Amino acid sequence: MRNKRFTGRFQQPFAFILMLGLLSMTLTGCQLTASKIDKQYQDGIPRSSGLAILPFISHTRIPDEETIQLKRILLVQLASAGITNTTVFKQPETNPAPSYLADIYELERAQLWAKSNNINLSMSGEILEWQYDEHNRFSTVLQLKVTDIASGETIWSINGLGEGRPDEAAYEVSRKLIADLVAAMPLQ
Repeated sequence: MRNKRFTGRFQQPFAFILMLGLLSMTLTGCQLTASKIDKQYQDGIPRSSGLAILPFISHTRIPDEETIQLKRILLVQLASAGITNTTVFKQPETNPAPSYLADIYELERAQLWAKSNNINLSMSGEILEWQYDEHNRFSTVLQLKVTDIASGETIWSINGLGEGRPDEAAYEVSRKLIADLVAAMPLQ
């Protein structure tokens, strides 16, 4: 078998591909500059800033009472982290939106409410999983997100999975998960 040598016909396309890669890395680097909001909160979220707790969006079939309980747990955990200037959006009794849009409609309405009340930051949550397995172990996946209300930019976001032991209550698993998520929040 003869050794094959690298010929010139492959050098030109290889150089072109390499140049495109370097150009795309350069352009991507230009787009990664920090926004005004990123710079404002680079040292963390001030504990003293006003924070509106917005409705949770559920992607599962979770009873309304459980969603209310999650917000209560969140309020307690925020207070224990030193964030005491919180306001909870009170949902109206009637909701004119169809059921499949109700959560998103309430979130939009809550954001407008926060803007009109001169609240700077909001915290919202998403319930991505809420279930028991065949061994009666509860598990949940939650996302918490802090948003600058004026710009709509996300300042901080985190997802977490909470899994319980057999017969452990959903409340306990959720409380531990929310405590861990809030503890990871960058505060100043």
